[in-house]
Amino acid sequence: MNMTYEYRCKECGEVFDVTASFAEKEAGLHPECPSCGSKKAAQVFGAIGILSATGAGSGGGPFGMPGCGPGGRAGCC
Repeated sequence: MNMTYEYRCKECGEVFDVTASFAEKEAGLHPECPSCGSKKAAQVFGAIGILSATGAGSGGGPFGMPGCGPGGRAGCC
């Protein structure tokens, strides 16, 4: 099974996707930037969304508590 990984070029800042199997990823990917051809890229790790037991929109912050996020109020940040 292939996964898509997001990388950012350290030379030009281009963000691009790389599709690879888990085995290829574990062996070490050295993707080439499609914009400038550099092999100096770092994987980008995005934010992970967490839903509370009552579902999305129950509070605005992590674990359904008030705070950061859509309609965020004073709280976690």
